[in-house]
Amino acid sequence: MDQPKDKNFLIYIIISFVVGLLIGACLTLLLLPEAVCDCSELEITGENEKELLTNVVKEKSQNEEESDTLGVSVSLPVSQCQITVDIAGAVESPGVYCFEEGSVIIDAVNHAKGFVEGVAHKFVSMRMNLSSSLSNHQKIYIPFEEDVYCEIRNVQYIDQVENAGSTANNDDTTTTNSDTCININTATKEELMELDGIGESTAQKIIDARPFSETSDILNVGGIGEATYEKFKNDICVY
Repeated sequence: MDQPKDKNFLIYIIISFVVGLLIGACLTLLLLPEAVCDCSELEITGENEKELLTNVVKEKSQNEEESDTLGVSVSLPVSQCQITVDIAGAVESPGVYCFEEGSVIIDAVNHAKGFVEGVAHKFVSMRMNLSSSLSNHQKIYIPFEEDVYCEIRNVQYIDQVENAGSTANNDDTTTTNSDTCININTATKEELMELDGIGESTAQKIIDARPFSETSDILNVGGIGEATYEKFKNDICVY
């Protein structure tokens, strides 16, 4: 008589346990958030984790490098740039940069991280307009002091050569004039008589009136007036 009761009691315990498991499973599905992804697909071993982190770092580095090269805070292909400018010379990071319409030269300098030591500040302030608008495919060179010094030396050298040539030409002209004019302070009577309007007596008067400070002093010689002087004034000289 007791054996059936024990059997029914055991069945009741088993049924209660199964029902409890089912209720617990339902509560778990209802209370926990829905899984975002299949964990089996994201299983990462130590080696895979290292590779994943390496790829992330490389991608970030490439993005930053691209951003710096283009001169903008976000990476843009060069083909999408409105203005592409090549800046070189006395700047921290020379290179090709990308800009928007309306940008000016000082923007290019700032993107190149500013001037470096040795920049020709005076030349930049006097000869360059940093507020000038940038144009597409423009080349900008910021000079060093030594660049400006070399340029000035070249200009000075050219000036010296030109001045030397001018002096030589003047010397040649003086020599030519000296060879062709008659020096009234040293000319002989015969040479003075070669002048238009000067006879033997007048030539002697010229000799007697020497020395002359300038050619017009010959007007003080008797017998020589303005009309006569006009005839030979370009043929005489004093030195």
